[in-house]
Amino acid sequence: MININRLLAGLLLVGSLYSCKEVQAESPGLPNSVEHVSVEEMKLHLQMEDVQLIDIRSREDYTDAHIVNAENIVFDEEFRTNLKTLDKFRPVLLYCTDGSKSKKALKILKRMGFQNVQELNEGFEEWVAKDGQVKRY
Repeated sequence: MININRLLAGLLLVGSLYSCKEVQAESPGLPNSVEHVSVEEMKLHLQMEDVQLIDIRSREDYTDAHIVNAENIVFDEEFRTNLKTLDKFRPVLLYCTDGSKSKKALKILKRMGFQNVQELNEGFEEWVAKDGQVKRY
């Protein structure tokens, strides 16, 4: 009897590991389970070519300085409409000034069906404080 229970437990474990591999293969890029990333984690994610980096701060803040290769989609009343330019199946990294608005924006993207969304937990201010690369005009 004990051997049958162990066999069943082993089969369940192998089955669950196999199904996890299938999910990961369908969603390449950033891990779906983590929604909030540190500056260090974001730097690693930005090395991936397929990431959509979105700065949701105001046009003025973006023009003053932003993370290299970021696209500006302002978090305002037209935010949802402007998101239609993004690919829902490619990874999205969001950031705002201090992390407060990007958490709200992340929820909106998830509700709209974006598959893989993360936000910079402490925002642009922390990025600059930790010597992240920025583009200035």
